[in-house]
Amino acid sequence: MKLRKRSRTVVKTIAVLGASALSASLLGAAAVSSNASQDAEETLAAIAPDAVNDAAEDTSATSAEVTATTADSTVTLPLDPEQGITVEAGDTTFTIEVPSAKSASGSINSDSGIVSYDNHDGSATVAVANEDSSTSLHTIIEGPNAPRAYAYDYAGDVRLAQLPDGGVVLIGSSGDLVASIAEPWARDARGKAVATRYIVTGNTLTQIVEHDARSTYPIVADPTTLGSNAFYTKVVQNSGAQGTYISVYPAQIKWNAYSGDTIYANYRALVPSAYQGNKWRDQLVCHAANVGIWKAPWNLDSWRPDVGYARTVLAGCNP
Repeated sequence: MKLRKRSRTVVKTIAVLGASALSASLLGAAAVSSNASQDAEETLAAIAPDAVNDAAEDTSATSAEVTATTADSTVTLPLDPEQGITVEAGDTTFTIEVPSAKSASGSINSDSGIVSYDNHDGSATVAVANEDSSTSLHTIIEGPNAPRAYAYDYAGDVRLAQLPDGGVVLIGSSGDLVASIAEPWARDARGKAVATRYIVTGNTLTQIVEHDARSTYPIVADPTTLGSNAFYTKVVQNSGAQGTYISVYPAQIKWNAYSGDTIYANYRALVPSAYQGNKWRDQLVCHAANVGIWKAPWNLDSWRPDVGYARTVLAGCNP
C-alpha cells in the first residue's frame, strides 16, 4: 500500500492569564530587550514549565528576528508582530498573526531565542520555537479585566476547517491536511476548568476564555496546532489469516488533547479510501482514547463489523 508522507510541523498556542510580574516587565519594553523575555521565561517556567524547557537549541537572532531550525521545520519569530510568525515545514509555509498585532510592540531575548510582544491591553504574547519542531504562542494576561478573546489569523495557501465534532484542521492549497488544532482547554490556579471554546471565522481562530472576578489567577489555556504526520510515525498495510489489517504506529503526543474527528482526519490523509469509514474510525479513536502511546502498533482490522463507537470500546477496540 502506498502511503503519503507528510512534513511534520507543530504550532502550540498557550495562554497564561494572570502573570503580573511578566505583564509589568513587558509594559514599555524596548524594541530589543532580553530582560522582558527573561522575565517571561521565569513566569512561564513557574506556571507551565514545558513552555520554556522545550525551546529549540538551534536559534539565531538579529535585531529584527529570531530564526529557529529543527529537524522538521524552520520558524521565524519577528520583532514586528505585524509580520506574523512564519512556519516552514516541507512544502508548506504559513504564518500566524498573534493577537493585537497591529498595536503590539516586540522585544527579543537573543540568548534564549524567545520573542515577546506587549499588546498594550493588559496582555502580552510570548513566542517560542520548540525543539520538537513546534511553535508556542503564550498569551500572558492579568486580572479579570483582561481580554476574553484571543484571535490567531492564519495566512498563506491554507484555510481553517472545523470538523463535525468541533475539531479544527488546517487545509493546504491542494486540499491536503497540513495541521491540526487540539481541543481548547483552560484551568485556573486551583486546577478548576474555565469555560473555553473556539470560534472559526474564515482563517481566524479565536479562543474564548470565560474568565472573570470569580476566577483564581493565573489561568492557563492551551490550544495546540499539530502537523498531520506528527500523529503517526508510520502506517502499514498487513495481511493475516482473517484478512487485511492496518498497523498504525502512534507518535509521542497527547492523544487525549484531540477530538476524534481530528485523529481520524490525520489517519484518513495517509491511507486509501478502502481503509476509511466508520468502523476504521471507531477502532482508531478507541485506541487513541484508551491505550495511546502505551501500545504500538494499533491494529485496525478489516473484518471487524461496524457496530458503533460505544460497542467498539466495550469490545476492547476490536469488536
